[in-house]
Amino acid sequence: MNIEVRNRQRKYRINQRNIRKDANTILSLCGVDDIELSILIVNNRSIRELNKKYRGMDKPTDVLAFPMGGHSKLLGDIIISMEKTHAQAAERGHSPEQEFKILLTHGILHLLGYDHEISRSEAQRMKRKEKIILSKL
Repeated sequence: MNIEVRNRQRKYRINQRNIRKDANTILSLCGVDDIELSILIVNNRSIRELNKKYRGMDKPTDVLAFPMGGHSKLLGDIIISMEKTHAQAAERGHSPEQEFKILLTHGILHLLGYDHEISRSEAQRMKRKEKIILSKL
C-alpha cells in the first residue's frame, strides 16, 4: 500500500509514520490491500473552504472523503482538520490521537462505500464497522 500523508497546518504536531501505520491497519481490517491513499491534514479555514465548495456547507467540518471510484488503485483522498480533531477530543473526553483515529477510520470507510447519510440501517452498519476497527487500533 502507498499512503501519502501531507500536513498543511502548523498549529499541531503530527506523526506521519503513526498515521500511515493506522491507515494501513484500518485498510487491512477492511480486507483492502495494494491501493494508494492520500491523507491531507489542514486547519479549519482550509476545510471550511473545501466543505463549502464541494458540499455547499459554509462551515468547518472534521473530515472529508473524496473517493476516486472506478477500478483505479487510487482509493481516494481524506482531509482532516486538526483544529476540529483537538476540539472534539476535548469535548468527548479523550486524546486528540484517539479522535484522529476515529476520523481516519470514518474517512476510510466512506472511501470504501460506507455512507451513514443514506439510511438508518447504513448508519448502523457503518457505526458497527467503526467500532470493530477502533477496538483493534
